[in-house]
Amino acid sequence: MVRRLTAVATGLGVMLVGSLAQAQTSGGSFGNQGQFIFSADRLFPVLGYSHGSVNEPGQLGPGISKISDSEDQSSLGFFWGATPAFTGVGAAGIVVPNVYTVPRLGFDYTILPNVTIGGDLVVFFTLGGSGSSETYLNDGSTQTTTVAQPKSTIFGIAPRGGYILHLTDLLSLWLRGGISYYTATTKTSTNNNGNTTNVSSNFDQLSLDLDPQLVITPVPHFGFTVGVTADIPLTGGISETQSGTGGSSSVSSHASLLFLGVTGGLVAWF
Repeated sequence: MVRRLTAVATGLGVMLVGSLAQAQTSGGSFGNQGQFIFSADRLFPVLGYSHGSVNEPGQLGPGISKISDSEDQSSLGFFWGATPAFTGVGAAGIVVPNVYTVPRLGFDYTILPNVTIGGDLVVFFTLGGSGSSETYLNDGSTQTTTVAQPKSTIFGIAPRGGYILHLTDLLSLWLRGGISYYTATTKTSTNNNGNTTNVSSNFDQLSLDLDPQLVITPVPHFGFTVGVTADIPLTGGISETQSGTGGSSSVSSHASLLFLGVTGGLVAWF
């Protein structure tokens, strides 16, 4: 009798443990309804192509209605977290930051099985620095120019929707897309023998984002992402303000930035 009770108890225990394990595995499957998905997106760009364009602001020469400058850049790298490249576009040297290469945090929620809503949050800033140049003249005097390193700030928000398509137990295709808005500000200051000039540049852009990602999940609740990214500009502009002892002046113009690439990141869900 004791042996029978022991056998029955053992069988029930095995069935219970098996049921709990099955339920836990099913509940942890990527894309189930009610999951919070946290991601670190664009941690490293494997392949990237950027195209920036800007209409030169300010007064143009006689007979000139518009001067449009453009710049193309491409990159290839592995396991290298990119920082924004603040570069001049065209002859005017207008600063257009590459806001799309900044790593960002993603928050998504599965409102229905495999259907997600959420977005990315982008925050980047530098604290600045300083540099100086001294010119020694033949008469024994010295001219000193002090340049403050740019203080840069980027803020972006990218709401999106998505659908998770399960390929295997290890692989899923997370189809994502939405819009994004970025604003970036760069401030510099130059002191030349007591004469200080401050320059503030602002870039903003609204874009259409297509961001399908292959999700690799070797363990429950954690995985890696790699996929194609396309950020297509819809509208944007740039403005620049200079101020100093002679007063201040401001100019503004149209600007846009296109980014195409293959990027990688991390994902976790609960």
